[in-house]
Amino acid sequence: MHVLTSLRVALVFFATAGISAAQGCVGDEDCSLNGICCRSSGKCKCDPGWQSDDCGMLDLLPAARWSGYNYTNFTLSDFYSTKGNSSWGGNIIQDRQDKGLFHLIIDQFPRGCGLSGWRPFSTVIRAESRTGPAGPYHYAQELLGTFRHNAKVIWSPADQMYLMYTIGIETETPDTCKSYKWANNVSVSSAPDARGPWAPSDRLLDGTNPTPWPLWSEDNPTSEIALGVEDNFLYSADSFGGPYKLIKSMPWNTSDYSDHWTEDPFLWRDKRGNWHILCHWMIDIAERHEKYPRVGGHLFSRSLAGKWSFKLQAVYNTTVHFTDGGRTDYYRRERPRLYFSDDGNLTPLYLINGVQEFNSSASYTLVQPIGSRAKL
Repeated sequence: MHVLTSLRVALVFFATAGISAAQGCVGDEDCSLNGICCRSSGKCKCDPGWQSDDCGMLDLLPAARWSGYNYTNFTLSDFYSTKGNSSWGGNIIQDRQDKGLFHLIIDQFPRGCGLSGWRPFSTVIRAESRTGPAGPYHYAQELLGTFRHNAKVIWSPADQMYLMYTIGIETETPDTCKSYKWANNVSVSSAPDARGPWAPSDRLLDGTNPTPWPLWSEDNPTSEIALGVEDNFLYSADSFGGPYKLIKSMPWNTSDYSDHWTEDPFLWRDKRGNWHILCHWMIDIAERHEKYPRVGGHLFSRSLAGKWSFKLQAVYNTTVHFTDGGRTDYYRRERPRLYFSDDGNLTPLYLINGVQEFNSSASYTLVQPIGSRAKL
Protein backbone atom coordinates (compact mmCIF):
# COMPACT_ATOMS: atom_id res chain seq x y z
CA MET A 1 0.00 0.00 0.00
CA HIS A 2 2.84 2.34 0.87
CA VAL A 3 4.51 1.69 -2.49
CA LEU A 4 1.25 2.28 -4.38
CA THR A 5 0.64 5.52 -2.49
CA SER A 6 4.13 6.73 -3.32
CA LEU A 7 3.61 5.82 -6.95
CA ARG A 8 0.32 7.74 -7.08
CA VAL A 9 2.02 10.78 -5.51
CA ALA A 10 4.80 10.58 -8.05
CA LEU A 11 2.34 10.30 -10.94
CA VAL A 12 0.37 13.30 -9.64
CA PHE A 13 3.60 15.26 -9.30
CA PHE A 14 4.78 14.53 -12.84
CA ALA A 15 1.33 15.15 -14.26
CA THR A 16 1.14 18.49 -12.47
CA ALA A 17 4.64 19.37 -13.63
CA GLY A 18 3.65 18.48 -17.17
CA ILE A 19 0.60 20.73 -17.00
CA SER A 20 2.72 23.54 -15.55
CA ALA A 21 5.32 23.16 -18.28
CA ALA A 22 2.61 23.10 -20.93
CA GLN A 23 1.00 26.21 -19.48
CA GLY A 24 4.25 28.18 -19.41
CA CYS A 25 3.38 31.75 -18.61
CA VAL A 26 0.15 32.51 -16.75
CA GLY A 27 0.30 36.30 -16.63
CA ASP A 28 2.39 39.18 -17.96
CA GLU A 29 4.49 39.11 -14.79
CA ASP A 30 5.86 35.79 -16.08
CA CYS A 31 7.07 37.84 -19.06
CA SER A 32 8.84 40.36 -16.77
CA LEU A 33 6.22 42.94 -17.86
CA ASN A 34 8.39 43.25 -20.98
CA GLY A 35 5.85 41.41 -23.10
CA ILE A 36 2.45 39.77 -23.24
CA CYS A 37 1.62 36.27 -22.05
CA CYS A 38 -0.17 34.32 -24.78
CA ARG A 39 -2.19 31.90 -22.67
CA SER A 40 -3.23 29.74 -25.60
CA SER A 41 0.40 28.85 -26.27
CA GLY A 42 1.77 29.41 -22.77
CA LYS A 43 4.56 31.51 -24.25
CA CYS A 44 5.63 35.12 -23.87
CA LYS A 45 5.51 37.49 -26.80
CA CYS A 46 8.34 39.86 -25.96
CA ASP A 47 8.29 43.55 -26.73
CA PRO A 48 10.95 44.73 -29.20
CA GLY A 49 14.29 45.03 -27.43
CA TRP A 50 13.70 42.11 -25.06
CA GLN A 51 14.28 38.38 -25.42
CA SER A 52 14.36 34.95 -23.65
CA ASP A 53 11.47 32.78 -22.48
CA ASP A 54 10.48 35.32 -19.83
CA CYS A 55 11.50 38.46 -21.79
CA GLY A 56 14.03 39.09 -19.05
CA MET A 57 17.11 39.78 -21.17
CA LEU A 58 17.99 42.74 -23.36
CA ASP A 59 18.35 41.87 -27.05
CA LEU A 60 21.83 43.33 -27.37
CA LEU A 61 23.51 43.62 -30.77
CA PRO A 62 27.23 44.00 -31.55
CA ALA A 63 28.51 47.52 -30.84
CA ALA A 64 30.71 49.57 -33.12
CA ARG A 65 34.24 50.23 -31.86
CA TRP A 66 34.58 53.66 -30.25
CA SER A 67 30.84 54.10 -29.92
CA GLY A 68 29.76 56.26 -27.03
CA TYR A 69 32.41 58.51 -25.47
CA ASN A 70 36.03 57.51 -24.90
CA TYR A 71 38.56 60.23 -24.05
CA THR A 72 40.95 57.97 -22.14
CA ASN A 73 43.67 58.71 -24.72
CA PHE A 74 43.26 62.48 -24.32
CA THR A 75 45.91 64.32 -22.29
CA LEU A 76 47.00 67.91 -21.67
CA SER A 77 50.14 69.43 -20.16
CA ASP A 78 48.40 70.27 -16.87
CA PHE A 79 47.14 66.70 -16.28
CA TYR A 80 48.12 65.12 -12.96
CA SER A 81 48.71 61.77 -14.68
CA THR A 82 48.60 60.23 -18.15
CA LYS A 83 45.33 58.28 -17.88
CA GLY A 84 43.27 60.65 -20.02
CA ASN A 85 39.81 61.87 -19.16
CA SER A 86 37.79 58.98 -17.75
CA SER A 87 33.99 58.98 -17.77
CA TRP A 88 31.38 56.81 -16.11
CA GLY A 89 28.13 56.57 -18.04
CA GLY A 90 25.59 59.11 -19.17
CA ASN A 91 22.28 59.56 -20.91
CA ILE A 92 21.42 60.39 -24.50
CA ILE A 93 19.18 63.31 -25.48
CA GLN A 94 18.02 64.06 -28.99
CA ASP A 95 18.04 67.79 -29.60
CA ARG A 96 14.49 69.17 -29.63
CA GLN A 97 15.10 71.55 -32.53
CA ASP A 98 17.88 69.85 -34.49
CA LYS A 99 16.86 66.18 -34.78
CA GLY A 100 20.20 65.22 -36.32
CA LEU A 101 22.05 66.28 -33.17
CA PHE A 102 22.39 64.02 -30.13
CA HIS A 103 23.68 65.10 -26.72
CA LEU A 104 25.33 62.77 -24.22
CA ILE A 105 25.33 64.11 -20.66
CA ILE A 106 28.23 62.42 -18.90
CA ASP A 107 30.11 62.25 -15.61
CA GLN A 108 33.74 62.96 -16.52
CA PHE A 109 36.88 62.96 -14.35
CA PRO A 110 39.39 65.47 -15.77
CA ARG A 111 43.14 65.88 -15.28
CA GLY A 112 43.81 62.19 -15.89
CA CYS A 113 42.87 61.00 -12.42
CA GLY A 114 40.90 57.96 -13.57
CA LEU A 115 37.85 56.28 -12.11
CA SER A 116 39.31 56.12 -8.60
CA GLY A 117 39.34 59.92 -8.54
CA TRP A 118 35.61 60.32 -9.21
CA ARG A 119 35.20 62.05 -5.87
CA PRO A 120 36.07 64.96 -5.97
CA PHE A 121 37.08 65.23 -9.66
CA SER A 122 33.75 64.38 -11.26
CA THR A 123 32.20 67.07 -13.44
CA VAL A 124 29.13 66.95 -15.69
CA ILE A 125 29.90 67.54 -19.35
CA ARG A 126 27.99 67.51 -22.61
CA ALA A 127 29.24 65.70 -25.72
CA GLU A 128 27.74 65.73 -29.21
CA SER A 129 27.13 63.25 -32.03
CA ARG A 130 25.87 63.86 -35.56
CA THR A 131 26.25 60.21 -36.52
CA GLY A 132 23.28 58.92 -34.53
CA PRO A 133 22.56 58.01 -30.88
CA ALA A 134 25.43 55.50 -30.71
CA GLY A 135 28.03 58.16 -31.47
CA PRO A 136 30.95 58.45 -31.28
CA TYR A 137 30.45 61.57 -29.15
CA HIS A 138 32.84 64.49 -28.98
CA TYR A 139 33.35 66.85 -26.06
CA ALA A 140 31.32 70.05 -26.33
CA GLN A 141 31.18 71.82 -22.94
CA GLU A 142 31.25 71.51 -19.18
CA LEU A 143 27.78 71.93 -17.65
CA LEU A 144 28.53 71.60 -13.92
CA GLY A 145 31.93 71.78 -12.25
CA THR A 146 33.39 69.86 -9.35
CA PHE A 147 32.06 68.12 -7.49
CA ARG A 148 28.99 66.86 -9.42
CA HIS A 149 28.28 63.21 -10.15
CA ASN A 150 25.50 60.70 -10.97
CA ALA A 151 24.03 63.11 -13.53
CA LYS A 152 20.63 62.09 -14.90
CA VAL A 153 18.75 64.46 -17.23
CA ILE A 154 15.09 64.22 -18.20
CA TRP A 155 12.71 66.48 -20.11
CA SER A 156 9.75 67.67 -18.04
CA PRO A 157 6.77 68.31 -20.36
CA ALA A 158 4.87 70.06 -17.58
CA ASP A 159 7.71 72.51 -16.92
CA GLN A 160 9.03 72.67 -20.48
CA MET A 161 12.49 72.35 -18.95
CA TYR A 162 15.32 69.86 -18.71
CA LEU A 163 15.87 68.64 -15.17
CA MET A 164 19.32 67.43 -14.08
CA TYR A 165 19.58 65.37 -10.91
CA THR A 166 23.06 64.95 -9.41
CA ILE A 167 24.91 64.34 -6.18
CA GLY A 168 27.73 66.53 -4.92
CA ILE A 169 28.88 69.85 -3.54
CA GLU A 170 30.69 72.83 -5.03
CA THR A 171 34.39 72.50 -4.25
CA GLU A 172 37.86 73.13 -5.64
CA THR A 173 39.89 70.14 -6.82
CA PRO A 174 43.18 69.18 -5.15
CA ASP A 175 46.48 69.53 -7.01
CA THR A 176 47.11 65.76 -7.09
CA CYS A 177 44.95 62.74 -7.83
CA LYS A 178 43.30 61.76 -4.57
CA SER A 179 39.90 60.62 -3.36
CA TYR A 180 37.69 62.17 -0.68
CA LYS A 181 34.59 60.90 1.08
CA TRP A 182 31.56 63.14 1.52
CA ALA A 183 28.02 62.40 2.56
CA ASN A 184 25.82 61.81 -0.48
CA ASN A 185 22.95 64.16 -1.23
CA VAL A 186 20.67 64.53 -4.24
CA SER A 187 20.16 67.91 -5.93
CA VAL A 188 18.30 69.14 -8.99
CA SER A 189 19.03 71.84 -11.55
CA SER A 190 16.93 73.02 -14.51
CA ALA A 191 17.55 74.53 -17.94
CA PRO A 192 15.49 75.34 -21.04
CA ASP A 193 18.10 73.71 -23.29
CA ALA A 194 20.59 70.85 -22.89
CA ARG A 195 23.38 73.39 -23.37
CA GLY A 196 22.08 75.45 -20.47
CA PRO A 197 22.26 77.82 -18.79
CA TRP A 198 21.69 75.51 -15.84
CA ALA A 199 20.24 76.96 -12.65
CA PRO A 200 22.11 76.46 -9.35
CA SER A 201 21.59 72.96 -7.93
CA ASP A 202 19.02 72.77 -5.11
CA ARG A 203 19.48 70.05 -2.51
CA LEU A 204 16.50 67.69 -2.23
CA LEU A 205 17.32 64.75 0.05
CA ASP A 206 20.09 62.48 1.32
CA GLY A 207 20.94 59.66 -1.06
CA THR A 208 22.87 58.76 -4.17
CA ASN A 209 22.32 57.52 -7.74
CA PRO A 210 19.14 59.54 -8.46
CA THR A 211 16.82 58.32 -11.23
CA PRO A 212 13.84 60.61 -11.96
CA TRP A 213 10.82 60.02 -14.19
CA PRO A 214 8.04 62.58 -14.86
CA LEU A 215 4.51 61.36 -14.13
CA TRP A 216 3.12 63.60 -16.88
CA SER A 217 0.98 62.04 -19.57
CA GLU A 218 -1.39 63.43 -22.19
CA ASP A 219 -4.30 62.22 -20.08
CA ASN A 220 -2.77 63.60 -16.88
CA PRO A 221 -0.55 66.65 -17.57
CA THR A 222 0.82 66.77 -14.02
CA SER A 223 4.05 68.28 -12.70
CA GLU A 224 4.60 65.31 -10.38
CA ILE A 225 7.96 63.57 -10.42
CA ALA A 226 8.93 60.06 -9.35
CA LEU A 227 12.47 59.69 -8.01
CA GLY A 228 14.39 56.53 -7.27
CA VAL A 229 17.69 56.41 -5.38
CA GLU A 230 20.20 53.82 -4.15
CA ASP A 231 18.74 50.54 -2.83
CA ASN A 232 15.66 51.24 -4.97
CA PHE A 233 13.95 53.59 -2.55
CA LEU A 234 11.18 55.40 -4.43
CA TYR A 235 10.00 58.95 -3.76
CA SER A 236 7.47 61.30 -5.34
CA ALA A 237 6.90 65.05 -5.30
CA ASP A 238 4.24 67.39 -6.66
CA SER A 239 6.94 69.24 -8.59
CA PHE A 240 10.64 68.76 -9.27
CA GLY A 241 11.67 71.16 -6.52
CA GLY A 242 10.10 68.93 -3.87
CA PRO A 243 9.52 68.15 -1.09
CA TYR A 244 9.95 64.45 -1.86
CA LYS A 245 8.01 61.82 0.07
CA LEU A 246 9.10 58.20 0.41
CA ILE A 247 6.42 56.00 -1.14
CA LYS A 248 8.17 52.64 -1.47
CA SER A 249 11.05 50.68 0.02
CA MET A 250 11.70 47.16 -1.17
CA PRO A 251 10.72 44.30 1.16
CA TRP A 252 13.88 42.28 0.58
CA ASN A 253 17.31 42.73 2.10
CA THR A 254 19.25 45.34 0.09
CA SER A 255 22.28 45.43 2.37
CA ASP A 256 25.82 44.89 1.13
CA TYR A 257 26.68 41.33 0.11
CA SER A 258 23.07 40.15 0.00
CA ASP A 259 21.67 38.44 -3.11
CA HIS A 260 19.53 41.55 -3.77
CA TRP A 261 22.48 43.97 -3.51
CA THR A 262 22.18 46.60 -6.26
CA GLU A 263 23.16 50.15 -7.13
CA ASP A 264 22.85 52.56 -10.08
CA PRO A 265 19.06 52.28 -10.60
CA PHE A 266 17.47 53.50 -13.84
CA LEU A 267 13.70 54.00 -13.49
CA TRP A 268 11.12 54.21 -16.28
CA ARG A 269 7.43 53.66 -17.04
CA ASP A 270 6.62 51.66 -20.18
CA LYS A 271 3.88 52.13 -22.79
CA ARG A 272 1.43 50.02 -20.73
CA GLY A 273 2.03 52.05 -17.59
CA ASN A 274 4.16 49.38 -15.91
CA TRP A 275 7.27 50.38 -13.99
CA HIS A 276 10.80 49.06 -14.39
CA ILE A 277 14.23 49.53 -12.84
CA LEU A 278 17.44 48.53 -14.60
CA CYS A 279 20.34 48.35 -12.16
CA HIS A 280 23.89 47.22 -11.49
CA TRP A 281 23.33 43.89 -9.76
CA MET A 282 26.30 43.07 -7.56
CA ILE A 283 25.72 39.34 -7.14
CA ASP A 284 29.24 38.41 -8.30
CA ILE A 285 30.78 40.67 -5.68
CA ALA A 286 28.51 39.12 -3.05
CA GLU A 287 29.23 35.54 -4.08
CA ARG A 288 32.83 35.59 -5.35
CA HIS A 289 34.18 39.06 -4.56
CA GLU A 290 34.46 39.70 -8.32
CA LYS A 291 33.01 42.57 -10.34
CA TYR A 292 32.07 40.39 -13.33
CA PRO A 293 30.42 38.82 -15.33
CA ARG A 294 26.76 38.93 -14.12
CA VAL A 295 26.08 42.61 -13.65
CA GLY A 296 22.68 43.70 -15.05
CA GLY A 297 19.51 43.38 -12.96
CA HIS A 298 15.85 44.14 -13.74
CA LEU A 299 12.99 44.93 -11.38
CA PHE A 300 9.37 45.46 -12.41
CA SER A 301 5.96 46.34 -10.98
CA ARG A 302 2.48 47.24 -12.20
CA SER A 303 2.48 50.35 -10.00
CA LEU A 304 5.15 52.61 -8.56
CA ALA A 305 4.26 51.88 -4.93
CA GLY A 306 3.06 48.35 -5.57
CA LYS A 307 4.61 44.91 -5.44
CA TRP A 308 8.00 44.85 -7.17
CA SER A 309 9.57 41.67 -8.55
CA PHE A 310 13.28 40.91 -8.89
CA LYS A 311 14.01 37.56 -10.54
CA LEU A 312 17.68 37.52 -9.55
CA GLN A 313 18.89 36.80 -13.05
CA ALA A 314 21.24 38.72 -15.30
CA VAL A 315 19.60 40.97 -17.90
CA TYR A 316 23.03 41.62 -19.49
CA ASN A 317 26.63 40.75 -18.65
CA THR A 318 30.15 42.16 -18.99
CA THR A 319 30.84 40.69 -22.44
CA VAL A 320 30.36 43.01 -25.41
CA HIS A 321 30.61 41.79 -28.99
CA PHE A 322 31.68 44.25 -31.68
CA THR A 323 30.83 44.64 -35.35
CA ASP A 324 34.44 43.90 -36.33
CA GLY A 325 34.03 40.36 -35.00
CA GLY A 326 35.93 40.96 -31.77
CA ARG A 327 34.74 41.01 -28.17
CA THR A 328 35.72 42.60 -24.88
CA ASP A 329 35.13 41.05 -21.47
CA TYR A 330 35.00 44.05 -19.16
CA TYR A 331 36.16 44.15 -15.57
CA ARG A 332 33.33 46.55 -14.70
CA ARG A 333 30.12 47.43 -16.52
CA GLU A 334 27.87 49.64 -14.43
CA ARG A 335 25.62 52.75 -14.46
CA PRO A 336 23.01 51.35 -16.93
CA ARG A 337 20.78 53.76 -18.84
CA LEU A 338 18.42 53.17 -21.76
CA TYR A 339 17.67 55.36 -24.76
CA PHE A 340 14.11 54.83 -26.01
CA SER A 341 12.27 55.36 -29.28
CA ASP A 342 10.35 58.63 -29.52
CA ASP A 343 7.21 57.13 -31.10
CA GLY A 344 5.34 56.65 -27.83
CA ASN A 345 6.20 52.93 -27.58
CA LEU A 346 9.31 53.49 -25.44
CA THR A 347 11.20 50.76 -27.26
CA PRO A 348 14.72 50.44 -25.82
CA LEU A 349 17.17 51.20 -28.63
CA TYR A 350 20.53 51.63 -26.87
CA LEU A 351 22.12 50.60 -23.58
CA ILE A 352 24.58 53.07 -22.08
CA ASN A 353 27.12 51.94 -19.46
CA GLY A 354 30.24 53.08 -17.73
CA VAL A 355 32.89 50.44 -18.46
CA GLN A 356 36.39 49.64 -17.25
CA GLU A 357 38.73 47.11 -18.85
CA PHE A 358 40.93 44.68 -16.96
CA ASN A 359 44.31 46.02 -15.81
CA SER A 360 43.26 49.64 -16.36
CA SER A 361 42.43 52.48 -13.99
CA ALA A 362 40.73 54.43 -16.80
CA SER A 363 37.06 54.15 -17.73
CA TYR A 364 34.77 55.28 -20.53
CA THR A 365 31.16 55.36 -21.65
CA LEU A 366 29.93 52.65 -24.01
CA VAL A 367 26.75 52.66 -26.13
CA GLN A 368 25.44 49.30 -27.39
CA PRO A 369 22.47 48.88 -29.78
CA ILE A 370 19.39 46.91 -28.72
CA GLY A 371 17.16 45.02 -31.14
CA SER A 372 16.54 45.39 -34.85
CA ARG A 373 15.29 48.97 -34.63
CA ALA A 374 18.63 50.35 -33.43
CA LYS A 375 20.99 51.80 -36.01
CA LEU A 376 24.78 51.72 -35.74
